Amino acid sequence: MRKRQEEKKSRINICFFSGDITRSGGTERVACMIANGLCRYREFRVSVLSLVEQDPERQTFFDLDERIPHRALLNRQIQPGPEYAALIPVLRRFFIKRKIDVVIDIDIVLDVLSVPAACGMRTKVISWEHFNFTYETARRYGYRDLIVRHLTTKADVIVTLTQKDRQAFLRGLSKQGNTQKRMPEIRTIPNPIQNLPLQETAEKKRWIVTVGRLTYQKGVDYLLRTARIVLKKYPDWQWLLLGDGDQKEWLRGQIQKYHLQQRLLVKGNVTDVDSYLAKAQIFVLTSRWEGLPMCLLEAKAHRLACVSFAIETGPDEVITDRYNGYLVSAFDCAKMARRIGTLIENEQLRRTLMKNAEKGIEKFQMESILNQWNEVLKDLCV
Repeated sequence: MRKRQEEKKSRINICFFSGDITRSGGTERVACMIANGLCRYREFRVSVLSLVEQDPERQTFFDLDERIPHRALLNRQIQPGPEYAALIPVLRRFFIKRKIDVVIDIDIVLDVLSVPAACGMRTKVISWEHFNFTYETARRYGYRDLIVRHLTTKADVIVTLTQKDRQAFLRGLSKQGNTQKRMPEIRTIPNPIQNLPLQETAEKKRWIVTVGRLTYQKGVDYLLRTARIVLKKYPDWQWLLLGDGDQKEWLRGQIQKYHLQQRLLVKGNVTDVDSYLAKAQIFVLTSRWEGLPMCLLEAKAHRLACVSFAIETGPDEVITDRYNGYLVSAFDCAKMARRIGTLIENEQLRRTLMKNAEKGIEKFQMESILNQWNEVLKDLCV
């Protein structure tokens, strides 16, 4: 009994801090994957804290290991701003009561709470950037820009998804004059992919698939422009959209306007994304900005030919242009439509790019990613 108690005390107590872990976004998906993976290590005790969990049954959309408790700090949604100040002492008491060794902010906006709450305590803060240092939301919403450029510098570690973004953080924070101050360590750990069978058994259909939230960030308007060109020219193909968001009703209206009801299909949030990807042949990403998109990694794991805009960070980590897909000049819908058309018309090329998708997949394997997280966490708690 005493040995078990001593072992329990020596374990590193990790808390993933989320806006709402019950949501169906890529950030929540990868957080659940990493939490589940770390839970298997005997030296870690893992929990999840949300600001609020809006699902009435408090069920997570993505599987969370039954050994991982999840709680909510609030019972209602609040916007970043003055109301956050009252939450700092509440969060601090939570850290003390639960004896949290490391808090991982899965959205850097949460640094505004966790950094001051952990100040002067043993609790370490990891700021996990799921987008990129200069992405467009920072320009549209000033509060996020302030958090990125100032509060993240007071975290213990910043984790970026790509080396390109790590360099952007180093340059950007140095310009703020932070070279004379304490700078956090900046590590790069990519998102993982799930291990899949080496051979796909599902029958391939004439499907183009896009996975993601139907929002401004995901370039739903660009997707519609591209789809109108492609589906008009190739009426025997369908384009499936897996996801939900605030532009869903607008998109449905446009689909009716252009008579695409049987070809551009909005499936909403689905729990069986893998079954759709297993049957598809082409994957398309039209985002305005990304960090390292989970959807592209999943498409790579399913060996799909991928076509994406060449935005600042993300796609060029997954796609090698003309080898396992196409990188298209950002927001050039006509060119993207031509690239998709090339893949539709040339089956041999399409199959070659699909076969090449599995190359370079090793660095995204879960075991490799968990080893890197394991190293960061242990370094923090030495």
